[in-house]
Amino acid sequence: MAVFGSIDAATFSNNVGVTNGDATVTKNAADTVNQGDVLVLDGVNYIVRSVTSTTSIELHTTYAGSTEAALAGAIRRTPPKDVAEYVIKGGDSNVGEILFVDATEVGLAENKSRGLKGPGWWNYKTYTDHSGATRHKAVHLAYVYIAAGTSGDFTDDTRVADVASSVTIGTHPASSTSSSGAGSFANLATSTTGTPGALSYVWQRQTASGKRWVNLAANTDTGITYVNFTNATLSYTGLASDALDGYKYRVKITSANGTEEVISNGAATLTFSS
Repeated sequence: MAVFGSIDAATFSNNVGVTNGDATVTKNAADTVNQGDVLVLDGVNYIVRSVTSTTSIELHTTYAGSTEAALAGAIRRTPPKDVAEYVIKGGDSNVGEILFVDATEVGLAENKSRGLKGPGWWNYKTYTDHSGATRHKAVHLAYVYIAAGTSGDFTDDTRVADVASSVTIGTHPASSTSSSGAGSFANLATSTTGTPGALSYVWQRQTASGKRWVNLAANTDTGITYVNFTNATLSYTGLASDALDGYKYRVKITSANGTEEVISNGAATLTFSS
């Protein structure tokens, strides 16, 4: 049995049968899978514990989804087996995910910016550090140089971009002054190149005297309720005093197709006007 393969994603041609609470999966004999492979069923990763026949396999754990006699879209992947077991079975709380970089993806600056600088299998994790910056941790597991047409392409474009694209901030968010208690940080304008797909926004704030940027939620700060903090324009309600005067706001922008993150200048401030 090979330690790892070169299949990022191979979708079964036929439906499979699954039962909630049962580890047995029935399949068509024409769809190939081996012991130790990863099988993605309804978006969840499972490890093939054994292949009992050409039409039946056993998973490493019971199936968690709904019972279906004809579940479409099963995906086979062949990452390094020991690492796959560790990640999927939850070896610890910081294991990240397993990604594959093909011969085209390895040349893209978008992927290199996330630490994915070589072809093959990677263990990858992204997180926001104490200062509010986005960090990437990538460990190269196995070198495999192969074309996308051979390896297939898994649904991980936000982390492993397939094509070059970019987002540029032309106009940064404006400051906001409110006497009614409601307002917004508007005027953000962006332009794109290539095919970035849908843009994603994460708004952050920094206190007037602080240095740390914090991802916003509705109730991040007392005395204000934030709204639309994952949209292009951040709004707020309930501001009733000048306690937050001088707080700074910025937005981090990424995309569905994995463009490099861009961040606004952080010059937008909040002011309460009575």
